[in-house]
Amino acid sequence: MQPEQTDLSTVLTDEAVLRFLTTNPEFFANNEEVLPRLRIPHGSGNAVSLIEKQVSVLRNKCGSLENSLRDLIAVARDNENLHQRLHVLIQDIISAPSIEEIVALTQTSLCANFNADEVHMLLVDAKPIKAAARKNSKKAETAKPAKATATRASAARRRKLNAIEGLQVVSHNDKRLALFEELFEDGDTACGLPSAEHLECFVGKEYSNIASAALIPLFHERQLGVVMLTSRDESRFSSGKGVMFLNQLGELLGRRLHSYGAFVPAAKR
Repeated sequence: MQPEQTDLSTVLTDEAVLRFLTTNPEFFANNEEVLPRLRIPHGSGNAVSLIEKQVSVLRNKCGSLENSLRDLIAVARDNENLHQRLHVLIQDIISAPSIEEIVALTQTSLCANFNADEVHMLLVDAKPIKAAARKNSKKAETAKPAKATATRASAARRRKLNAIEGLQVVSHNDKRLALFEELFEDGDTACGLPSAEHLECFVGKEYSNIASAALIPLFHERQLGVVMLTSRDESRFSSGKGVMFLNQLGELLGRRLHSYGAFVPAAKR
């Protein structure tokens, strides 16, 4: 026959606790973590006991430290989860067969993992390869139409890629790139609210709903472009936000995009 379950709240009286502590005098020595949570008045009449005041201060400080520790543990767990998701993204980007897929993967991941409302990419086409000096003037003449053909092909590729939503590919000598010189010099993701000129490079005149943004420079042996994450929340990408993960992603994208040269899918090169 099973013993009857007893509700401890009806049994655990002051007398029961007292009897337990009397028969177990080493309880608090063996369970010191309980002491900061106990409230033990120190009789001193109408005056405030210094000992009781010190205990109160220590108890409050202990509670504050416990809250801080819980917050740190929560942040560490969030960062670990984010790191795992970015690891998956890195693997997908490395194996992506085309610029279109890299852009789609980047936009989807940044919106999901960094709570961005929109993600825009501005990529810089490579400089045309200059024809080597020819000793034979006839060969030099034939190089001119070849260079013109390459230039037209590069412009055609840019037009095709610019049809992708959220992506712009500009020529290496586009005047708007001067706006990002400081960003490339610093080499780090910049958070805050960009200037109107910066925003227009990505979204045109329709930027009134953007309250904060993060600009990630893409660089590997040359300037490759900029990724912009935007939010309607001014605190989402406010100045001073941690950017370690965004910097790491920017380095990866720079190396991967550089492998495409003038942003031609590897299968078509």
